[in-house]
Amino acid sequence: MSLHKKLGLSNKKTQNDEEANLKLTKGELEALLIGLGEASFKGKQVESVFKLAMKIQNEIKKLS
Repeated sequence: MSLHKKLGLSNKKTQNDEEANLKLTKGELEALLIGLGEASFKGKQVESVFKLAMKIQNEIKKLS
C-alpha cells in the first residue's frame, strides 16, 4: 500500500488541476516578471516560463 493511501490522501488532483488565488501588488508582479527575465531556463522550461510571464503581464495590465 502506498504512503498516500495510508495517510488517507487523495491522488486524484494533480498539480495542473489546482489553482492558487494570490493577491499581489503591481510592484510585486513587476518584480516577479523582472526576476523571470533575468533568470536562465533550459529546454522544456522555456515554454512554461513564457506562459507564466504572459499571465503576469496580463495581471499587470489589469492593475494599470
